[in-house]
Amino acid sequence: MENKNRDITEPDEMIPNSANLCDTVRVRVERSYISKDEIGNVNDTLLFDVSPEMCPNDNVNNANWTNISREEISSDLLEADRKCSSKDLNEVLTELKLGKFHVIMLLLTGGGYFAACSEILVFVFLSKPAKKEWNLQEYEYPWLPFFSGIAGILGGYVFGTLSDRYGRQIPFIVSIGICCVFGLGSAFAPSFALLIAIRSMVSLGVGGLEAVDFVLLLEFLPPLHRGSMMVAVTFFGALGAILTGGLAWLIIPTWGWRWFVGASAIPSIIIFILRLFIRYESPRYLFSSGKKQEGMKVLKIIAIKNKTNLTNVEIKCETSQNKGHICDLMSTGLRGRTITMTLVWCLQSMGYWGTTIYLPEYLDSLGVDSYFNMFTILIGELPGLVLAMILIEKHMLGRIKCLRFFSLGTSIALLLFAFLPLDFLKAVVVVVCYFFMVPIYSILNAFTPEIYPTRIRSTAMGWANIVIEIPGLITPFVGAVLLSSKIKWLYPVVWSVNFFLQFLCSFGFRVDTAGENLIGQSGASQPENHSKKIETNIGELHPANM
Repeated sequence: MENKNRDITEPDEMIPNSANLCDTVRVRVERSYISKDEIGNVNDTLLFDVSPEMCPNDNVNNANWTNISREEISSDLLEADRKCSSKDLNEVLTELKLGKFHVIMLLLTGGGYFAACSEILVFVFLSKPAKKEWNLQEYEYPWLPFFSGIAGILGGYVFGTLSDRYGRQIPFIVSIGICCVFGLGSAFAPSFALLIAIRSMVSLGVGGLEAVDFVLLLEFLPPLHRGSMMVAVTFFGALGAILTGGLAWLIIPTWGWRWFVGASAIPSIIIFILRLFIRYESPRYLFSSGKKQEGMKVLKIIAIKNKTNLTNVEIKCETSQNKGHICDLMSTGLRGRTITMTLVWCLQSMGYWGTTIYLPEYLDSLGVDSYFNMFTILIGELPGLVLAMILIEKHMLGRIKCLRFFSLGTSIALLLFAFLPLDFLKAVVVVVCYFFMVPIYSILNAFTPEIYPTRIRSTAMGWANIVIEIPGLITPFVGAVLLSSKIKWLYPVVWSVNFFLQFLCSFGFRVDTAGENLIGQSGASQPENHSKKIETNIGELHPANM
């Protein structure tokens, strides 16, 4: 309630029907004096939720009381204000419920991941036409995914740490902007070397987008809906992959690869334009940064769009100045989960890209229409994601058991793919492989940011992006060796073993986060001298010029 030496004439806009706690009524008090200890006049505006018996002369609806002193306002007013409950930000988000605002954020972040996945898979379909246009040797083409992977590592690190230090929305906008500019520009590459350079810039943007996208949505969500909503983002990503597969099937044989690359950049252009006009910062980031007024404004917007009430409570949140340091991931209390997370992500990336990069050529060697079959494979991801959306929640398998289920399923499906005798059966079973394989990304994208505190949440996702890019530096070369082998079953068996190892590593995770509150600033390892708790009373002081 302290507000010394401020000159404030207008309160922030109040939310209709927001004062419904403790049977109180919202009144506005413009005061010039409230404490005998203050020297001189203090001009400011207070918003109080008070019961009628506390108000002088029964003027509870008077919205313009002036020169009210402590003697004229019952001392019980402040006491009543203190007695109103205080709640954690997770509880407030739960009370605001899942609604229209969250649908908007899902469309924006899901659209971002749609664009990212559309761009990621482009080079999978460029292998054959690029080799043909520039007469590339067998081991020259892997340099494209190699340098793209290095750029993705840089993008994940830079944008992840910037997001934890300066907010989520600006890194999101910049990264999607990079994707759309260079994604479109790569269609005009005159040489393979320039194609590598321009597509590497696309990967820089994709790396940044993956580090920020999931965290931005996560920090708006009520705990009970986080799992399904985060899987829904990956569902958008699968649609982006399907779009790329469909465009490759329809465009490359007829119009050529340049039209295909240009068309694949359209989703990122659309999302970039939308994000320029629809910009919401994470309330959790704002409160944890001490920007409580900005955080309150975001909560008000959520309440209005969801048509819910923002009750008179104190919002408890911790602030920290120690943000975005990647070395904190290996600090005491976080080291174990970071090592396990790193291994699981690494094996996921190695297995997915090891299976996918040369799959079109592998299917060609079996006499199957590779472009059409890749399109059907990508469609096969969707039922798996729907199943993951159901199983990931607390009342079903939860995060960890769901991860184990899909890892083991992928390993078994790849073994069947290796040893089934008929080629058309292989074409069917490979769809089952992706049914199990792709949802693992959705589970990890939901689980990873949940196990880290707010101050390094995007940094953790940036680290995950670094981890998944590292295998991409070597799997193209490994895949080329496996593809050239005369042992046809060797290619899928190697990656089947990879996913079984991922299944074993998942037992390193100890605590499931399904339905639980997000970790605050301190987490397991936050030093006390770096953080302090702030409490924001929604019904207390709303200055216009703070």
